[in-house]
Amino acid sequence: MAVPPIIDAAEFEAVQMLLRTRCPALTAPRVVSGPTLLTGICFCATCGGAMTLRTGKSGRYRYYTCSTKARQGETGCKGRTVPMEKLDSVVAEHIEQRLLQPKRLEQILSAVLHRRKERAERRTAHIAELRKRASEAEAKLKRLYDAIENGVADVSDPLLKARVTELQSTRDQARADAERAEGALDRAGPSITPQALKTFASQARRRMRTESGGYRRDHLRALAQRVEVDAKEVRIMGSKSVLLRTLVAASSAKTAGFGVPSFVPKWRARNDSNVRPSDS
Repeated sequence: MAVPPIIDAAEFEAVQMLLRTRCPALTAPRVVSGPTLLTGICFCATCGGAMTLRTGKSGRYRYYTCSTKARQGETGCKGRTVPMEKLDSVVAEHIEQRLLQPKRLEQILSAVLHRRKERAERRTAHIAELRKRASEAEAKLKRLYDAIENGVADVSDPLLKARVTELQSTRDQARADAERAEGALDRAGPSITPQALKTFASQARRRMRTESGGYRRDHLRALAQRVEVDAKEVRIMGSKSVLLRTLVAASSAKTAGFGVPSFVPKWRARNDSNVRPSDS
């Protein structure tokens, strides 16, 4: 039987991407949970190599520099070197001032929010259909029981027994499917209203900042997943699905969307969850 998907393809791929970036078998713990804000997501726009941390003057100065250039010199990549504090501030302030504005969030997420609303409506209709199917099976069972009680039907009739079993199975299956669908609908979180966008933007701007004036790495990673440093510009990229998931989690008063545990070696120990149906 046809079953509505729990999540769309874009959201699935976004989660898989996050799983890969946080997997200790693929990404070193120092990259996942280290103190440097952009380590692991900052890349040279010229060669695509990672921008790694370098220090100067006995550690007094810290820079992001193209790893290819650092290893091979300018023959590998002409690359570039940027003061760490300057690049951190540019990226974080752009996110604060440009992305974390209610109107901008609504503009970016308009298509995603529309699909989310349509999916919720489909799920609601599917749940209603399942509940109707269960009620109809229950009503038919009641009529059969009444017929047996009134002596109209023979309880020893094998066809009657088979029909009762069939209706019981239909009723129980429909109820179980409805409960699972309702659980999926609940897990999808609340609807995203203009007020929710406003609250999220305000809280995210505040939570990105540390008490010392720096930036929280996990909060920034929930909003941007790749930074490319070019000669004259810095390109900040992120996933709409990840942004929506962060927004929904924040609207649900959960902490998962803002700061999934960065490096917990056994959090997905068997590596067997959320596989594609074709892979299972």
